[in-house]
Amino acid sequence: MNIARTPPSGDELASMYTDAGWINAPNPEIMTRSVESGSEWFVARDEYGSALGIGRVITDYARYAFIVDVIVLAKHRSAGIGTAIMNEIISECRSLGIDSVNLWPSIGKVPFYEKLGFYALPPEQPHMKLKRAI
Repeated sequence: MNIARTPPSGDELASMYTDAGWINAPNPEIMTRSVESGSEWFVARDEYGSALGIGRVITDYARYAFIVDVIVLAKHRSAGIGTAIMNEIISECRSLGIDSVNLWPSIGKVPFYEKLGFYALPPEQPHMKLKRAI
């Protein structure tokens, strides 16, 4: 396995989202737009080039980085792929000297991120989300 710094294809991203249970029927146009964004991608690939897992960082390259879309295909979980992806991301953020590296963990994933050095913010400093437009 290697970690590539090139984005996944729109189809690969859609497959990851579906496998993770995040989206049932991803819109290919939206997936392609996401892949073509200015994000930094970290894609774990096997020796045949198949994507096993992904991670994405949205950053200003100076002070802030937000880690999103950390997904490992279900059949490849517990093999160290997620840890390898996160270690690459953390290394990149540290090499850039980014002060504030944040993420919003999926349910049940807090212990995974704590092992990597992340900590939960206090309740008075929660992440916030904009309500959908009506």
